[in-house]
Amino acid sequence: MIAIILAVIFGSGSVVAFNHIQPKWFEDYDENDPAREITGTPRKVLPPALVEADNAGRQRLPSTPWKYAFTGYFGICGVYLAVRGGSTAFEFSVLCVLFVVLEMAVSDQLYKVVPDQFSLMLAVMSIAFISYSENWWEPFAGAGLGLAISLVILGLGMLLFRTGSLGGADIKFFTCMGLITGRLGIVIIYILTTLLFAAESVILIAMGKSTVRDSNAMMPAACAAVTIYFLFLWNIEEIVFSL
Repeated sequence: MIAIILAVIFGSGSVVAFNHIQPKWFEDYDENDPAREITGTPRKVLPPALVEADNAGRQRLPSTPWKYAFTGYFGICGVYLAVRGGSTAFEFSVLCVLFVVLEMAVSDQLYKVVPDQFSLMLAVMSIAFISYSENWWEPFAGAGLGLAISLVILGLGMLLFRTGSLGGADIKFFTCMGLITGRLGIVIIYILTTLLFAAESVILIAMGKSTVRDSNAMMPAACAAVTIYFLFLWNIEEIVFSL
């Protein structure tokens, strides 16, 4: 019953929250700003699609069908966590994390912008997972590893392709998820995200909706990876050792 109630709250709330986020959150630097040559720093602008929707009085994310889809998503996750076992507090904490990561995925998919406020929320939520770590320093080690892997991937991208393969929001996301999941968790999430993102990119290219040069949104794949991790791989160490 608790899982079903939370599903309705988080499912509908995710749409309502996204449609009422302050526009300023979505501001990002305009790399094509002509004034950059004079000021040295590009100005911040809002995504055109967001400005158009707000000015027209339209919902950024339509309630139908997304509130039903997201309610189903949180319902499946919540019921599975409840059936699998564990405390209500853990289930609520996981759903909160999935809520924020879903908001990040929607933002990245629609606007190619992920507000820093979402990463800050994940960092704060990591407090709820401290008790699940064997050592007090595990969250910090996870965050450091997430940051290190991201910087290595970024460096390789700059070296091989002369362009960043990760954005600042991606690096912040993996760092904050490392705080929540620890070292093993962030490695699993990183691998899953890479595989899912690669599969998505291949499908889009095969369908003619994208090219190799396009910069596709990575957060939807990351959202799927985080979901898989919390539902099936959270206690993988206990599963492996019990076998």
